[in-house]
Amino acid sequence: MNKKIWAGITILVISALWLSIFLSKSRKPLTVGRKLPAAERIVSLSCTTEILCALGAEDKIAAISGIDEENPYYGLLKNKPAAGGGIRNVNLEMVLGFKPDLVFCWKGHADILREKGLNVYSVGTYDVEGVMELILDVGRLAGRENGAEEIVADMRKREIKVKDKVEDINNKPLVYFEAGTVGKSRGPGCLTHNLITAAGGINIAGEERVPFPLLSQEYIIDKNPDIIIVEEYGASPGEIKKRNGWQNIKAVKNNRVYRSYTYFTSYVPRCIEGMEQFAEWFYPEKEYR
Repeated sequence: MNKKIWAGITILVISALWLSIFLSKSRKPLTVGRKLPAAERIVSLSCTTEILCALGAEDKIAAISGIDEENPYYGLLKNKPAAGGGIRNVNLEMVLGFKPDLVFCWKGHADILREKGLNVYSVGTYDVEGVMELILDVGRLAGRENGAEEIVADMRKREIKVKDKVEDINNKPLVYFEAGTVGKSRGPGCLTHNLITAAGGINIAGEERVPFPLLSQEYIIDKNPDIIIVEEYGASPGEIKKRNGWQNIKAVKNNRVYRSYTYFTSYVPRCIEGMEQFAEWFYPEKEYR
């Protein structure tokens, strides 16, 4: 077999290896005997943008989906081109124009990007453990393994501290989490539910069969939660307290209605702050940080 044929076979094997990594349903790259080259030109259309910045890999980012001014990395990212993603459509022409060697995106956008021949890592729905695995994956693909391991080690340490504090508590509070609009909540299979239970609470949507259930007001009132948490872009605690029929809910009567930063329940390293804050709201007599 001549050298040209061997070279062709080698190229095919390497290409197949990369494709298997990014098309894997498990999300995780394959374990191989040697390091794969780190991605150098990344389009990040999901929560991975913040993870990349936390890893110090913002210089590798060619384009993002967008950035809020409240984000701690706004200064680093404000001049990055926005190529859609998130709740917006992906600008395929723009993404292709950047010639990325890796695209991070939400699962719903993955197929159309792969159809264009791009290497894609799709982000799904995670619990805290899944967020840590995501951080490790991003670290490996961006060539920032050590930084990712340090971040995850810190998250695990803080998670253990919270869980140890609430482990032996018997009378746990009932918690209603409101995601923006009345009744829109979070159930098993999503990060918010995991954070509530890890922090020692009982989610009133914990028996729902879907991760993002819509609860009726009658159900919420009947459950009579001890604590209400609402995401920052939703109703204010004052508005919630004025809702018809909500005045006798324990959380309202005892002034235990709290507003949650969006990043508390996002798939980023800072989600561990959400767990700590939830625990402080649930059991204010204890220290968690």
